[in-house]
Amino acid sequence: MTNTKADIKAVSNTARGNILAKLKAEVNGADYDKLPKEIPYDYPEFSREENLAQFISELEKNHAQVIKTTKDNMAEVISEQLAALNITKLLYGENDAHREVINGLDNKIESQVYDFSIDNNKEMLFNECPAALSSSRCSIAATGSIVLWPDENEPRSLSLVPPVHFVIVDANNLYADFASLITAQQWQDKLPTNVVLISGPSKTADIQQTLAYGAHGPKALIVLLLNI
Repeated sequence: MTNTKADIKAVSNTARGNILAKLKAEVNGADYDKLPKEIPYDYPEFSREENLAQFISELEKNHAQVIKTTKDNMAEVISEQLAALNITKLLYGENDAHREVINGLDNKIESQVYDFSIDNNKEMLFNECPAALSSSRCSIAATGSIVLWPDENEPRSLSLVPPVHFVIVDANNLYADFASLITAQQWQDKLPTNVVLISGPSKTADIQQTLAYGAHGPKALIVLLLNI
């Protein structure tokens, strides 16, 4: 029996509801007045230009590549980057916002929509998809972080499995810091099953304290920055 995306989403939502209910039950009646008082931190205010500079600087410190582009020439930029990396296949999610970009790619590039279940297609996902394109929800200037909002059209594995990850980031959705972001978007009322925050390519120094990229996810992060 093959599970549909709707089935998987329903199971995920049920599991999430059960976990939250148990957590709420555990803290029911807790006396929060006994907790030490927290001193609020006031973040300094920066201009849009300063926040953009901070965002790009933090990403580049973490070995991400940031390309300032427009929607009209994004397909050309992606095609050039793929050619430079000798990659001829691009995985993308079922997102109508990408349609023009995908249609405008060089005809040498094979575009593969992520419309399959990972259970029966692990070989293709892990060994035949060298690069992927995803959208983003917003970004954070203070840490150079990109917020992904995975769903059935752009599952989490789209941004975690392929070695090269292209991500579209709209500079108009840049927030100064994480606190400002969750307050403005009211995350407490509408969190998805998971949120992914990316600040660079995957890296680890677990083995002999030697820094290596690509151990637990993409070894290259290419940020396509719009509306500069």
